[in-house]
Amino acid sequence: MTIQEITSNEYCAILINCAHLVLRLSHDKIKEDYSDNPMYVKEYIAKEVKENIIDILFDDERATLSCTFDENNTCNASYIFLDNLDELGYYITYLNDKYEYDYIRNRWVLPDSFVSIEKTEDDICFKSFY
Repeated sequence: MTIQEITSNEYCAILINCAHLVLRLSHDKIKEDYSDNPMYVKEYIAKEVKENIIDILFDDERATLSCTFDENNTCNASYIFLDNLDELGYYITYLNDKYEYDYIRNRWVLPDSFVSIEKTEDDICFKSFY
C-alpha cells in the first residue's frame, strides 16, 4: 500500500464520517459547526418546490460536502462530490472494507445511516442518508 493510498483511505474515512455526522443536524448547526470552511448557502425554488442546500468546501480542494434539508430544516441527506473522480475507487474500497453492502437496496449499511453511489447528469457522488 502506497502513502497516497493510506492518505486517500484516511481522507475517505474523514469525509464519510462528516457526511454521516451532518445528518439530522439543523441548517444553523451545520453552518456553525463548519464555520471555518468556505461554504455556499443556497435556496433553490422551482415550480413551488423550495429546497435549502449548504455546500461545504474543504481547504485541500479534494471534495465538497453538500447538505439538503427537509421541511423542518433538518439535514436529510448529504452528498460527497469528489473533485477528482480518479479517487472514486478509494471510497468504494474503503466502504467495502468497513461496511456491509446491501445488494438488494444498492447501498452500504452504516450505524444509523446508509451510503449509496448516485449519478447525476454530469457527476458521480456518494449520498449519505437515513
